[in-house]
Amino acid sequence: MADALTKTFIATVAAVVPASRLEETTAALVHLRKRAAVRTVLVSLGEQPQPEVSTDGHATTIFGLVPRYLNNAVASLRLSSLPTVAWWRGGDAKVLEQLAALVDRVVLDSEDPTENWRLVGSLAQRAAVSDLRWTALTRWRNQMARFFDLGEVRTHAHAISSLAISGADPHAARLFGGWITSTLPQGKRIGVTLADAPGSPIESAILRGSGVELRLSLSSTRTCIESTVAMGTEASAARVVPLGDQRVEALIGEELRLQSRDEAFERAVQEIVGR
Repeated sequence: MADALTKTFIATVAAVVPASRLEETTAALVHLRKRAAVRTVLVSLGEQPQPEVSTDGHATTIFGLVPRYLNNAVASLRLSSLPTVAWWRGGDAKVLEQLAALVDRVVLDSEDPTENWRLVGSLAQRAAVSDLRWTALTRWRNQMARFFDLGEVRTHAHAISSLAISGADPHAARLFGGWITSTLPQGKRIGVTLADAPGSPIESAILRGSGVELRLSLSSTRTCIESTVAMGTEASAARVVPLGDQRVEALIGEELRLQSRDEAFERAVQEIVGR
């Protein structure tokens, strides 16, 4: 009977968190288990070589584990028959590199991802790698890419010379900028400016050049992205689309649907760390 139940699961999610993010992560995993057939392992890092372990059904929590024992804990609790996703929410980057060898996918989600992003090239040799900020930018990236479905935009694409991004999360802005400059053929020549703006991680992203402006901005309702194309003196609202669920539990749920290597993300990060 246990084997039959095990086969219904789609993945093991191993969340690794500093103590300060334990409560939020616990709530997100509870929400995730209600909506997806996953087993979860939550490890808070600390100084306990023999930490407290709590098990509730298909959820295991380990409190205050010494980082050097993380691999042993994950290896003993994951199921080899299921994909394992490591949700990395902060900790020693050296431990992260070792953990990547045990799992199928690493989802980065540190408050300051700079150190982790430097490791993406190395991590990608061991497992597929992404970042929850990248997941949150999906609708922004899709809408920007749609601009280039228009023939007149493609005609003027060579003239694009600047990208202005405003928002409350400079790391999300850097990631979006890295994606643009690593994707467009003339990306290396595009000047990127970032402006702090209270509110959402990204408030607006504007590509400009001679005779062309491609503008994405968060709507007044904070739930949609508005896109506008301006060619010369003419402007037209091209599209309004839902931003999508930006809660952390929804974003990690989106990551469970992915299996392949995300080379666009890797290129974007390489563009950032290579500057």
